[in-house]
Amino acid sequence: MKKYRYITFLLGIILFVSCNPVEENLFDDSSAIRIEKSLLNTQDVLKNAENGWLMEYYPSSQQTYGGYNVLAKFTDKEVTIASEIEDFDITEKSSYSLKQSAGPVLTFDTYNEIFHTFSDPNSSKSGLGDNGVGMGGDFEFLILKSTQDSVILKGKKTGNRIIMTPIQSGTDWGAYVEELQEASEIMKFKNFEYHVAGQIIPVRVSYRSLIMTYTNEEGNEVTVSAPYIQTLTGYKLYQPLTILGVTVEAFNYGKEGDTEYFTPVNGTDARLVAVFPPLNQTLVSGDWFFAFSGLGTYGKNYWNYAKVNGLDAIGEELYYAYLGTHSDGKYAFSFASAYGSSLYGGALHFNYELIDENKVKYSFALTGAGDGVWYYNNAQFVYLIYPLYGGSNKTFTLTADNEKDPSWIILTDDSDPNNTIKLFADQIIWPFSN
Repeated sequence: MKKYRYITFLLGIILFVSCNPVEENLFDDSSAIRIEKSLLNTQDVLKNAENGWLMEYYPSSQQTYGGYNVLAKFTDKEVTIASEIEDFDITEKSSYSLKQSAGPVLTFDTYNEIFHTFSDPNSSKSGLGDNGVGMGGDFEFLILKSTQDSVILKGKKTGNRIIMTPIQSGTDWGAYVEELQEASEIMKFKNFEYHVAGQIIPVRVSYRSLIMTYTNEEGNEVTVSAPYIQTLTGYKLYQPLTILGVTVEAFNYGKEGDTEYFTPVNGTDARLVAVFPPLNQTLVSGDWFFAFSGLGTYGKNYWNYAKVNGLDAIGEELYYAYLGTHSDGKYAFSFASAYGSSLYGGALHFNYELIDENKVKYSFALTGAGDGVWYYNNAQFVYLIYPLYGGSNKTFTLTADNEKDPSWIILTDDSDPNNTIKLFADQIIWPFSN
């Protein structure tokens, strides 16, 4: 028994000696000093890009609107911004800061007319998104990587990955932005066919996202969204797209005769081919926005009546209105009405018949969604939709600025040439003011 106690006693001495709290500092500096050094290093990286950085910016946590090119050049305290969303020769200066907040953070801390367009909650700034949200972008970013070759950021609000790479020395910003804008116009399409793994998959374009619905290897119908950013040569995807075992990260644009197409940069056997459906199919497959200025005398009379006796009477203002597929999956006159900072949305469903390639017949389905029926009964919205069906049905002949990729479509009533409706591909906010 004594032997065991002796062994225990010796073990205690050994443990005491080995656990003796003699601490060794594993770091040369305190955490505060290390953080400060990290931020200074990041600032040096940002400043040392002689011609600034090209930022692949994605607003919206779901990358709903795709990506946009932003050019940024940093000094000690200021950043100069340009972007493809603005005229090619316009730049804007503002301040920025680097701080510690669960990691190093880059903040664009004073309002920049160009950069903050993506995060401004006033949707009329960008013309996209709901009021109070806008495009839902970031102006604060966690810094994941900072080297001379690239800076990788993560939006604090959206979690989106933002990549910055140095702009080649000698590149003229204005000329580069102008080239991007020209490329965007050339490569702007609404519909594609994706030829991959023996299938032809229909593709529609929503803002800068490719929306594809296909049957996977298990026989299930799958819908995927592939957000992209415009490059000088094609589309670069936000993340790799894998369909039927084929993975693509970017596409290059090409043209052979009248056929316009995109092929994967990595040489994968796949092809994204632009298709141009008949004009009436283009109309009913997209969302087309109303503006009061786009109405003929017939429509303006009815809309004025609805405004004075309906919207004005309840103290509201029409925020937007469009023809297209509502969130309930049905074709409809969809709208949002603003009361202060609140929006009330709804839809009034329509039936349509496509005639030839450039005619459409509309009739009111007598149903609605959301607050649609309430506004029909209580806010005179019957007069907003009346030019579309005239109490029964109406047939319209369609014309457009560009039948392959229209930015607007005019509907002309076959029975009354004074009843014309110009619909716009881009979202119109406050249609009575446009």
